[in-house]
Amino acid sequence: MSQSVSCSDNYTSFFLAKNKSKPDFGYTTGTCAAAASSAAARMLVQQKFVPYVFVHLPEGSALCLEVLDAKFSETSASCAVKKESGTDPDITNGILVYSSVEFSSDDGIKILGGKGIGKVTLPGLDQKVGEWAINSVPQKMIRDAVSSELNNIHKGIKVTISIPAGVELASKTFNPRLGIVGGISVLGTTGIVRPMSEDAIVQTIRAEISMRAALHYTVLPVVPGNYGMDFLTHEFGFDFGFAVESSNFSYDSILMAKEYGFKKYFLTGHLGKLVKIAGGAKNTHSKYGDGRMQTLCSASKEFCKEEDYFLLQKEIMACVSTENAVDVLIKFNLKEKVLNKIAELVKLNMQEWVPEVQVELVLFTKKHGVLAMTNKAFDFINELKACAARQEEK
Repeated sequence: MSQSVSCSDNYTSFFLAKNKSKPDFGYTTGTCAAAASSAAARMLVQQKFVPYVFVHLPEGSALCLEVLDAKFSETSASCAVKKESGTDPDITNGILVYSSVEFSSDDGIKILGGKGIGKVTLPGLDQKVGEWAINSVPQKMIRDAVSSELNNIHKGIKVTISIPAGVELASKTFNPRLGIVGGISVLGTTGIVRPMSEDAIVQTIRAEISMRAALHYTVLPVVPGNYGMDFLTHEFGFDFGFAVESSNFSYDSILMAKEYGFKKYFLTGHLGKLVKIAGGAKNTHSKYGDGRMQTLCSASKEFCKEEDYFLLQKEIMACVSTENAVDVLIKFNLKEKVLNKIAELVKLNMQEWVPEVQVELVLFTKKHGVLAMTNKAFDFINELKACAARQEEK
């Protein structure tokens, strides 16, 4: 038995119950899973369709969400809730999150993953190796939602969460790098997706660092992005995805390295990113400023003849990229001295932020290759190769 259902005319499909208006933020896959589970449990118990459902969020508010593709019988019920990511949509925006609820001979409420839900294969994440990638907060939301619908029914319940689109979407997420295979994760700590996605990025970085701590890495390998990842792979022979991708969050990443017990931090980065850290930037996003050429000029001053400095400064400040700026340094025969200083400034600034963590780094550009390495960078590389070898043996 199946039937299309939509929200009652008395309700919008998505609003904060306390505000009664549509916000510019969205809600998580965990919220969708809990809402669908609540609706499916109600249909199973009451044997009638549910057009919409309220779901309570960890932060204390509630949402009213539309129930889609609803089906029920005397022994099971299923439905879906559409994921909305708000004004800062991610790749999961618009996907359907399904929940199937059925009676079980086992006691309690058991939560499983179905099609499109990943499985954990590496330690250090929210769920243990071998478990479905349905994080602890969404699991609690699902249990609470289903329990509230059971009334005085004392039967075991099996809840299966599935996201059919998750099979295809998984490769576009961080999941393969985190060792989550077969699908995407059911996530969320507050239940809400904020318009800014920075917190989600930081939490992904945290998960990656946690995983490497669980794998007993003695050095934390970090790259700001794909340029660094490619360079680490092709220049030093590491597997793609071996390092943690820190994005613009240099300060947050080294703080988390300390939090997870790392004493050694190896950074491989493009000059365009790392020169900002040399200039003191804790976040390298352009919205916090640029300063790349100014920092290169400042680092050049002590090595440049006074009569040449005005021309050097003029040429560097006219550069549109740090690749071009390196060409200027080569022209003035200052490349090695200036870029070694930039590398040392990056190291100095990061170790001033977190003195307990030793930082070594490689500075590069795509055109010029390795520009500078700090004094113990090769030691860290060799230590990381030993870590990688141990993982392969396992």
